[in-house]
Amino acid sequence: MKRIARLLLLILALQTSAPAWEVVTHDGRRHVSIKDVSKFYRLRDPVINGPAFTLTGGAKTIRGRAGTREIYINNVKYILCFPVGQKGGQILISAMDVTKIIEPVMRPGLIKNAHATRTVILDAGHGGHDSGAKGQRGIEKEAALDVVLRAKRLLEQNGYNVRLTRSSDVFIPLEDRAAFANRFTNAVFVSVHFNKSGGGAASGIETFALAPRGVPSMDEENFSYSDLKLNPGNTQDAENIAFATALHSSMLRHMRLTDRGIKRARFVVIRDIRIPGVLLEGGFMNHPLDGKLITTPAYRDAFARAILEGVGRYRSAVSGESTYQPPSAVASATDKTSIPDLRRSISPIGMHPMLNEAVQRAAESIKAKESQPQETTPNAY
Repeated sequence: MKRIARLLLLILALQTSAPAWEVVTHDGRRHVSIKDVSKFYRLRDPVINGPAFTLTGGAKTIRGRAGTREIYINNVKYILCFPVGQKGGQILISAMDVTKIIEPVMRPGLIKNAHATRTVILDAGHGGHDSGAKGQRGIEKEAALDVVLRAKRLLEQNGYNVRLTRSSDVFIPLEDRAAFANRFTNAVFVSVHFNKSGGGAASGIETFALAPRGVPSMDEENFSYSDLKLNPGNTQDAENIAFATALHSSMLRHMRLTDRGIKRARFVVIRDIRIPGVLLEGGFMNHPLDGKLITTPAYRDAFARAILEGVGRYRSAVSGESTYQPPSAVASATDKTSIPDLRRSISPIGMHPMLNEAVQRAAESIKAKESQPQETTPNAY
């Protein structure tokens, strides 16, 4: 009997223990292999075709390509913090991207301290003397406000408390919008915008979540001092990306424009808030197709419905309070294996071990430069 009991305990331990992560240093950053990712999330072995890879399991898929910063999780496009790498025959994903994107998207139900959404703060971009993007058929500030008012009606009809940063054509400073949002708890923040490109050829929708500490903003490759600062919104990093996923996937379903991806930035309105928040770009004002659609009531209604659905999907994913069917983009947390622990056990430069390697490396570089004597640059002219 004792032997059987010990055997059962061993089997149980093997079933519940999380796979170990093998951390690989590549390009000065800590990475893990896609094979480790597939094991941890209980997906099938990776299918690799040259630099491309695909992980599948049940309704979940992760696919990407080495040498790029694009990855698709359940057919939603994300711009990674750092490029997918290759080393020693392995395809590697940065530890930052595993903890800041893949984990909260794959298992939003395990996000600590996530609250059920009761209040939605809607922020219509620009206003007053600030018209925003302009196209032949309209201007951004008017289209954004119209979408916000339509979304407000839908959200209130579905039992949410809704607050607006502006309800008319007035200019509200960005800092005031963030301060207004911070007055509310159990709330989320949605900033509505439309885009404009230099040549008018760009099309599609994109969603911005706050860049984690130590990650370049948007498409920048080099670090700046602002990248090292811990902003108020970074306390909600996991919630931000899960919320962005729910809204962006809903926008793709309802608005049916090109998927330009979920991206990272440090816009004031998502940087300075202490509740989960995103900034949505609903198309390009100066694109022939986008601009025409943006002027139509049907498209603006679709945008409003996407906001309603996205808020509901996020609420269901993190709190279990279902208002919609299980989300197709945010995967439910079906297993209780441990959260990926990819922290440094010992910091090489005396910084807190929770700080990611990007912050550590950038800070070390800045300190080294400051300690060097300044040289006079010759005048070539």
